[in-house]
Amino acid sequence: MTTALISKQRLQTGKARVAWISRQAGALARTFDRRDDELVDCQDWKALALENSDRGFDLVLCDEEAARSMPADVDATAFIVADGVAQAAPVPVIQRSSLEGALDALLALSIEASGANRQCAEMQQLVSGIRTGDAVIGNTPIMRRLQGAIRRAADCDVTVLLEGAPGSGKSLVARVIHCKSRRAGKTLVTMAGGTVTAESLAKSMEAASGSTLIIEDVDRMPAAAQALLVRNMKERSAQTQVARLIFTTSAHLPELVARGAFREDLYYRMHAFPIIVPALRERMEDVPSIAKTLLESGLTGNARAACGFTPSALILLESMQWPGNIAQLEAVIRRAYVAAAGGVIDREHLLTAPPENAVATEQQPSPARGIEGEDSIRPFEEEEKLLLSRALRATKGNVRRAAQLLNIGRATLYRKIQQYQLRLQ
Repeated sequence: MTTALISKQRLQTGKARVAWISRQAGALARTFDRRDDELVDCQDWKALALENSDRGFDLVLCDEEAARSMPADVDATAFIVADGVAQAAPVPVIQRSSLEGALDALLALSIEASGANRQCAEMQQLVSGIRTGDAVIGNTPIMRRLQGAIRRAADCDVTVLLEGAPGSGKSLVARVIHCKSRRAGKTLVTMAGGTVTAESLAKSMEAASGSTLIIEDVDRMPAAAQALLVRNMKERSAQTQVARLIFTTSAHLPELVARGAFREDLYYRMHAFPIIVPALRERMEDVPSIAKTLLESGLTGNARAACGFTPSALILLESMQWPGNIAQLEAVIRRAYVAAAGGVIDREHLLTAPPENAVATEQQPSPARGIEGEDSIRPFEEEEKLLLSRALRATKGNVRRAAQLLNIGRATLYRKIQQYQLRLQ
């Protein structure tokens, strides 16, 4: 990467934060006078740790004296600024005379490195969550049943069929089952049902020998591949070297079987261990915890840590319809993060430039809500109780704040709490 290209990227990274470790406070002030970057003077490494606790640094610079006591766990790109040649330096050395000219390139590389390190840490956290099952977030009864089914599926080698709406997390559940099973040490193989051919299926079955083969959107599998899969499943034995099969689908397979669009014998063989992955609308109480986890997990793709949600934003998220399930929630949070410019996400950020057919709040019904069937309409008291519960959960039992968010009086809210026997969480 050339210096010119580095400098071009540097313009897109925004304001950087640089630490200067030296007893000579202000020694680099002139270098940074004409820059928008933030320079923080620290007398020693202990002072750096205190400054770093609130917000990290993109680049750490120190003089030769400070370099002698440099700790091994500095979590940012570090350079020694020297007037001459430093001996046995623990990190690279840059001459003070050339610092100003090289600063753009140094900062660009440092920001890129810190972003890559953060993404690596997030990926490790995600992999750990998949292996432990913590990535399947939720504490509602329907999610506890799903988590129990995942544990049972992981403890055996039976074929699993994961059914659920698009974007509900079927692929994640399939990976969790593999990572919690005794086959977790083997390479996982995945295929998209719409692209499967008889030849590619045979190769994938061989590659997944002793491991797990996930076939996503199995309802889109061509007839020839379906025939090969049936033949393979008939010949399967209890040997551990045979690929364990997990299928996902968003379609209603019995209907496809009735129309002749899917093989009946394949359907029954796949249906050995069916698991329903619930849609987001079936577990709305999990939305706040899912949203917080998505925001904290680097969903935004920004190296800066996100600042969270306001209570009113969390209430709004619980009030929305989610026809696109988790995938739609991810898109809304990503857009809101941009609208909030990295700050705390509030209601107006969630409602900024909603896409076509976006979610709709209870206060702003969408055309989609108007065509819902009568069976989707709940009694007014049940809807009111649900909204009040959401407000109290979001404010952690702060009645005054909950009343403000709901735009009702505190006396009214207290009366409703007694009427519905709500808990102050």
